[in-house]
Amino acid sequence: MHIPTHRCSKLIRSAWFTLCLLGWAVVLTIWSGAPLRAQSCTGGPPELAVDESFGRLGSPASLSNRTRYQLTTVACPLDGQYSLTDHVDGSCYNSLWHTISQDHTPGETGGLMMVVNGAPGAGEVFSQLATGLCGQTTYEFSLWGINLLRPGICTDPILPNLTLRVEAADGTVLQNIDFGSIPLSATPVWNRFATLFTTPASTEGVIIKLINNQGDLGCGNDMAIDDVQVKQCTSCPAMPVFVPDVFTPNGDGTNDVLGVFLTGATAFTMTVYDRWGSPVFYSNSLDQRWDGTDKGTPCLAGTYTWLLTYRQTGADPNDKPIVHRGQVVLAR
Repeated sequence: MHIPTHRCSKLIRSAWFTLCLLGWAVVLTIWSGAPLRAQSCTGGPPELAVDESFGRLGSPASLSNRTRYQLTTVACPLDGQYSLTDHVDGSCYNSLWHTISQDHTPGETGGLMMVVNGAPGAGEVFSQLATGLCGQTTYEFSLWGINLLRPGICTDPILPNLTLRVEAADGTVLQNIDFGSIPLSATPVWNRFATLFTTPASTEGVIIKLINNQGDLGCGNDMAIDDVQVKQCTSCPAMPVFVPDVFTPNGDGTNDVLGVFLTGATAFTMTVYDRWGSPVFYSNSLDQRWDGTDKGTPCLAGTYTWLLTYRQTGADPNDKPIVHRGQVVLAR
């Protein structure tokens, strides 16, 4: 939002200028943008992969290298600036903005939100590196946004228009998903924007970017955002499991123990049974391997049956454990 130096310089920008110039009121028709995208997931673990609520008074979040906007501590940010604040002053810019008494985060005292005065050009508002995500898995990205502009002020209001961009760590764009515009409202209303995206097969993390497609070419393009979250919706794909089919616990330093090769697993157990179905080995750690003994006594050469159970990291806690069975030859 450009800040004029003279009260009657906002031709094409606000209705009060028309009143100042012509001496009569104009009835404005206020429109809102495209419908908000609202794709939500119902499954997945309760833990959030990303949860950015921008901190609290005295302990704001650091957005260094995570936005193209410049941080300011003034009550009314200028074009291309943002503030982390617990309220919005409704007197900003001749009362163009709504008064917002608190941030969006439920049950939080002194919580902060990101208040953004649109830059003169489209670009990145917020970004977040999300690590520890599973490949080929569906996630939900969501945030809460509010249009700061009060209706009935501008003759041609500019609405923030948002897109989610998902990038690989090397900057390759994986997905672009349009949210549309944050609509005007007679009273300040938080709108939830949510959409689903799928990670690539192999990922060391993705970069989540919120893009404002709107350039500040008129009155408006100002917003507040809060509670940016990424939530897992589907279970991680089962990782390949490898268990050798023979081992030789003879002390020569080669193939002396039986181990399981598996990544991305939790709640792991392994039980080995002899030919009569009696357990001879049990482990709940991938680092613990069978040395071919039962309570310190060497087991006889022969075929043994093993049973594995585990959960995939990030799986829905309501999912059943994954089970694998197989056999191994103990040779001496």
